Amino acid sequence: MAGIPKDQATTILTGVQDRLDEAHRQGAARYREAFATTTPGVAVHELDENAKITRVNLEEPKVLGYTEAQLVGHHPWEFIVMNEVSQRAIGQKLTGTKELKPFVRTFRHANGSAMTMLLVDRHVVAADGKITGLRTAFMEVARE
Repeated sequence: MAGIPKDQATTILTGVQDRLDEAHRQGAARYREAFATTTPGVAVHELDENAKITRVNLEEPKVLGYTEAQLVGHHPWEFIVMNEVSQRAIGQKLTGTKELKPFVRTFRHANGSAMTMLLVDRHVVAADGKITGLRTAFMEVARE
């Protein structure tokens, strides 16, 4: 799926996020299964309120070339080229002050190459309505 147009990627990623939301409503076991088995080529991770990656799906290590252990426990901006911009945006999203809409970032693959990715975020929300993290689905898109 590498290099697909942004509008196509937006449709795919929004669909993945919608399926994960539905699975979450069906319970923890269904959510774990859905999280682990997303569309090939679609990476998904969750961040906690400190913006650290807490889990990745099976595709993320394949897409980025890092192991799960190299990703979990780290901030996502450690793998993004414009890391200061990313750090600021994630902080704003975690506080609810930045709108969640599809956007593009350049990731650094483990082999050092740059990868243009489209990302779609969703808030992770506790039962009391408090934002406790972010879930991000992303995939490679064609460079413009």
